Amino acid sequence: MSKHMRRDERNQANKSLAPPIFQTATFTFDGSDDLAAFHSGETGAFFYSRYGNPTNEAAERRLALIEGAEASLLYASGMAAVSSVFLSLLAPNARIVIPQESYRHTRDIAEGLLTRYGVRVDIPAENTAVSLEALPDGPVRVLFAEIPSNPTLRIPDIAKMAEWARLRNARFIVDSTIATPALFRPLEHGADLAIQSATKYIGGHNDVVAGAVSGSRDIIDALREQQALLGSILGPQEAFLVDRGLKTLELRVRRISDTALKLAEFLEGHSRVSRVYYPGLESHPDHARATEYMSAFGGIISFELDGDPEIADELVNVLQIPVFAPGFGGTESQVEHHVKMAYADIGTEGAENRGVSAGLIRYSVGLEDFEVLRDDLGEGLKKL
Repeated sequence: MSKHMRRDERNQANKSLAPPIFQTATFTFDGSDDLAAFHSGETGAFFYSRYGNPTNEAAERRLALIEGAEASLLYASGMAAVSSVFLSLLAPNARIVIPQESYRHTRDIAEGLLTRYGVRVDIPAENTAVSLEALPDGPVRVLFAEIPSNPTLRIPDIAKMAEWARLRNARFIVDSTIATPALFRPLEHGADLAIQSATKYIGGHNDVVAGAVSGSRDIIDALREQQALLGSILGPQEAFLVDRGLKTLELRVRRISDTALKLAEFLEGHSRVSRVYYPGLESHPDHARATEYMSAFGGIISFELDGDPEIADELVNVLQIPVFAPGFGGTESQVEHHVKMAYADIGTEGAENRGVSAGLIRYSVGLEDFEVLRDDLGEGLKKL
C-alpha cells in the first residue's frame, strides 16, 4: 500500500490544498428531504462534530494511508485512545496481558481502573514471547505490546506475539508511538490495532495533544460508534495540526534517527556513561530484531551514568540545548531524569519495582545538528 496521496485524494473544500478547519459543532440541512438522505446514507454529509468532522476525516485518511490501515480514528489524547480500546474489547472476567515495561499510565489504567470492573490483568516479567509462554493457561481477550518499549527501548518479537494471540483468539494491540509508522507498521506484522500518541512524533511540534487508533474498518467503525457515546473526540484545530505533522513525519523521524544513532554511539564510548539503551547499538539486547523490524531506530536514547544515581540530576541541570520537560517527539531535544519526572508520585522504589532504574536519563533527540548536541553533552559530562 502506498504511503502517498494521489492528486484526487488531496482535493479539499473549494480546492484548498490544506484541509480547512471546520470549526463548527453542528452541520445544517436544506430540509427534511436532505436530512432523510443523510440518514439513509445517500450523502457524505456531516451531522454533528461528535460524530465526525471533515477536518478530522482528512487527518484520519492520511494516517490510515501511512499506517497501511483500512481506517484510523483520532482521539483527544493518546491515553484516550488506549483507554477506549481497552473499554471496547474488555469486560468483567476478561483477561488482558500487558508487559511490565510499558508506558506507566497504560499500566495504571490496567491495574488501577480495569481491575475495578472485574478485568483480569496479567503482567509478564518481560516484553517477550518467551515470557508469554510462562503465563497460566486460559483464555485471553487482549495482548498488548509496545515497540520500542518505554523507557529501555526493548523490541518484542511482534510476529511471535501475534501468533500467540491468534492461537488464543485474542486481539493483539501494539503501541508504536516511539517507532511511528514511518519506521514500523504493526498491522503488517500481525497486530489487530496500532495505537499512537499523536502528541509525540506525529504531531511533532509539542503543540497538540492527540491520540489515534488504526486497523480494520470494522473494528474502527465500532470504536467510532463508542467514541460518539463516550465523547473522547479530537477538536478540528487539533486534527489540523495532526494532519500537518503527518506531512513531514518521515522526514523528521529519519533525520532524528540518524542523529540519535550517532549520539548513542558517542554516549556509549564516554567514560562517565555506564550503560546506553538504544536499539541501533549492537550492545542492545534486541539489536538484531530491531534491524529486522525497523527501517531506523527512532529518536529516544536512555542511558545511565557511572556513580550515584543522583548524578543524573546534575547532568540534566547543566545541559544547555535540550529542554528539561516531560514528553518526547518534538522538534526540540528534551531530557529528563526519568524517575524524577515520570514516577515522582510512587518514588524511586516504585519505579524500580516497574523495572526503571533510579538514575536513568531519557533523552529525546530533536532536529538540532548532531555536533551541537554532542558538544553540549560532552561539556555537561565534563562538569560532573
